[in-house]
Amino acid sequence: MKTVKIIIKRQNGKIIPYEYNYFIGISLYKKLSIYQDNVRKLHTSSQIGLYTFSNIITTRGINYGDNGLDIPEGYLIFRSIDDKLISYLRLGIMEDPILKIKDVSYKVEAVKSVDNKLDINSNVIEFKSISPVLIRNFNDKKFYLTNEDQISTNLNLLAVYQLKNYFGITNSDVTFEDIKAKKKTVRISSNGKKESITTGFNLQGKIRSTPEALSLLYYRGIGSKTSLGLGCWEAIK
Repeated sequence: MKTVKIIIKRQNGKIIPYEYNYFIGISLYKKLSIYQDNVRKLHTSSQIGLYTFSNIITTRGINYGDNGLDIPEGYLIFRSIDDKLISYLRLGIMEDPILKIKDVSYKVEAVKSVDNKLDINSNVIEFKSISPVLIRNFNDKKFYLTNEDQISTNLNLLAVYQLKNYFGITNSDVTFEDIKAKKKTVRISSNGKKESITTGFNLQGKIRSTPEALSLLYYRGIGSKTSLGLGCWEAIK
């Protein structure tokens, strides 16, 4: 399990959509074509997301406009539970260092390994999301949550289900506590239908579980569709 920092600089265009995570996700997915050919297929119904990544983080600030964001440069935090995937991502970026966000192009200037701040010896971690969290309604899986009061319950149920059914971990309760949430619009498809944009949340609070479960949730993200740049989080303790 690894974390890298993907440093990017804008080459062409200017304004990117507010819901830009989806487009970065598609561009990074294309960089992993060799991984899919040689290791395993991604984005299938039988394969849980193996990675997540953050919003674009920049020290120069972000200019907000009516139609989108002006971000000249910054970096992404990218995590995966599979070390091989990180290696193949580096290879894909070497072959083509351009990330497309609609009509705007960013060049990957560097991919740097990152020392993680996660204390896996602790059973409780104070956290904040660094990309929006998409939360499926566990009792009606056709819908995603829009009600902030149901966040903790559904994140708990989803995390336990994923750990049990995809990783064989049956003895790990997961509890999200003291959650503070702010709604954030996210894109999950490019089909143009109203369902392609839905509600996510920027979160802050605590996660309580076993070190093994916390580590998996850290490196693959929390919630749904993490490979689209959703559910990435950082320890703030």
